[in-house]
Amino acid sequence: MTATENADDTLPDTHSTRVEALSRATTRLRFDPFVDIDWDAPENALDKRDPRWLLDPEIAPLAATKWYAEQPLQRRIDMGRWITANTFKVGIQFEMLLIRGVGHYAAKLSNSDPVFRYLMHEITDETNHIQMFQEFINRNGQDVPGMRRISRVVGPIFAFISGYLRVMLFLGVLCGEQPVHFQQTLLQRRASQIPPLLNKITFIHLAEEARHITFADDHLEQRIEQSGRIKRATYAILFPLFLRWLMGEIFTPPRTFAREFGMPRRAFKAAYWRSAHSRRMMAESAADARRVAENLGIRTVWTRWIWRVLGIDGRVPRFRGEPNRVDERSTDGWLAEIRTATWGRVAAAAIMTTVAFVATPVGPRITLFAAAGAAVWAIYHVLRERRGGVVANQPFEWPRFIVWVAVCVMMVPVGGLIGLALVVLMILALADFMPTL
Repeated sequence: MTATENADDTLPDTHSTRVEALSRATTRLRFDPFVDIDWDAPENALDKRDPRWLLDPEIAPLAATKWYAEQPLQRRIDMGRWITANTFKVGIQFEMLLIRGVGHYAAKLSNSDPVFRYLMHEITDETNHIQMFQEFINRNGQDVPGMRRISRVVGPIFAFISGYLRVMLFLGVLCGEQPVHFQQTLLQRRASQIPPLLNKITFIHLAEEARHITFADDHLEQRIEQSGRIKRATYAILFPLFLRWLMGEIFTPPRTFAREFGMPRRAFKAAYWRSAHSRRMMAESAADARRVAENLGIRTVWTRWIWRVLGIDGRVPRFRGEPNRVDERSTDGWLAEIRTATWGRVAAAAIMTTVAFVATPVGPRITLFAAAGAAVWAIYHVLRERRGGVVANQPFEWPRFIVWVAVCVMMVPVGGLIGLALVVLMILALADFMPTL
């Protein structure tokens, strides 16, 4: 096997080494839901009156609505049990789609490809997860449908086709697994406040899905960096669309839920995803997926508007599962401060331009050169991002800083201190509108 991709399914040695390491890790530590979970233990009994089934507003947008708060305690407990079971049912259906696509893809790999062994390990894990989720649903006693009917019909077709489209297959894997991983990480952070059986199930699922996400991330990195411009543009457009579709299936219960619990249509729409709280939750749930897209270079300045339109744009975490350290209750005020600072900088640049025109006879020249310098900095920023050199929330970036300093130094002989102040204010005002600052 060579260091470059000579054959269609031959990957670089570094990737093969990581795949083999993941296979060994899977062999050393794996879970069997009927061995590692004592389903009949008293503490694992599913008590239909346990208040720990109540939904948390930080995890379920429904819990933040006035309608939910007005319901009787037992009804809220039943809704929590129903939504938990339905989320597991969606997980079953998604992992069945994944098994179809992965099995189809693995069947075409060469005999010596280490990816084949790992994918078989992953299929084994997924079948265990399916049995674990189904056992929970059966013991819970509520008949939940899972995905919406259209997704249950169209999903298997997409899964079959994805066997021919390797990159799209693993993009779909990430789009489905990353939001679930984020949600279950939040559950694990409050493990003492949820039923023990739910805690055990999410622990096992998180531990094994972390390996699956790592493989898909690394596998896509190898494939996408070898793709042409048209393919990369296609992936950049389809990734947020897939992500939003699967997030809707994972986090939004079907209409069956509203009919069973008599939930008004207006309250349902407010909870999913019309209210400010639910929109923030949607954007935050996509944080890990945004990190992956940034690392793969398919969340570009040209496609970021798709993320914003779909309501899944926002911060980019430094690592998987990084908590949002901005208090959600102060988010609106924080955004207002950003808008105030932005327009304050624009106003400062406009005032300094007026000073240049009034205080010096060469005001137009100073303004023109300052605008040209700010444009040089902005063009460098955009070109560097297109080449994949910009990390979305990187705290400091030396190349961009050096360009900034160079522009300022060249401005001094042209416009003196007024010109220097003007170009700095212009760059600062422009920086607030640059997509990765």
